[in-house]
Amino acid sequence: SDWRYCHSPVFLRKRHPEMGDVKMGKRLCCAVLGHSPMRFAWGFDEEDERCHALKLEIMQQIMFLRQQGVSQFMVVCDPGVGLYAAEAVNVLRQDDPELMLFCVAPYEEQATKWTPELRERYFDMLIQCTHMTAVSLQKRTGAQLDAYQSIIDQSDVVLAVYDPASARGDDVDQAMSYARDKRRPVIAIHPDTLAVQVSEVRSD
Repeated sequence: SDWRYCHSPVFLRKRHPEMGDVKMGKRLCCAVLGHSPMRFAWGFDEEDERCHALKLEIMQQIMFLRQQGVSQFMVVCDPGVGLYAAEAVNVLRQDDPELMLFCVAPYEEQATKWTPELRERYFDMLIQCTHMTAVSLQKRTGAQLDAYQSIIDQSDVVLAVYDPASARGDDVDQAMSYARDKRRPVIAIHPDTLAVQVSEVRSD
């Protein structure tokens, strides 16, 4: 297995010896993604204490990454992990003007059928983010995966809420495989245990 336990994304410096030089001339970027809320034991009930614990872990990992020089975070604006992470970044941006949030939606009207509360949070997120774009004007097959691949392509590291044992070939599973194929370091938070693991970067 290429997974190992890690308690902090200090791996960025270990896995990328050039990190010290890159920090001076390049803004480091993190793509954030994860399972649909339907995978979580609490579903869409964000008042559940387990959801609160996951949100706290996501916030802590974002703060660790910020300390390591990551200043750009990208999400695909999905309900669940994308929204959790975006709201966390927007909170941190209030006291960190150099921190940026980029939202890449799969298509422009993706929130049409969401609940009113989720739609309100979604549009608040877009108003507050640094920049928003969509990979497609209308809903189409493959748009969600295209959005995931877009943020992975632009990232230096991936932060994911992910359980490999839950893999069933959906867009998130394919996105995680894509990240590994692209040799992106992956910080994975297990959705049930909150254990944090970091993937090895493949050598050429």
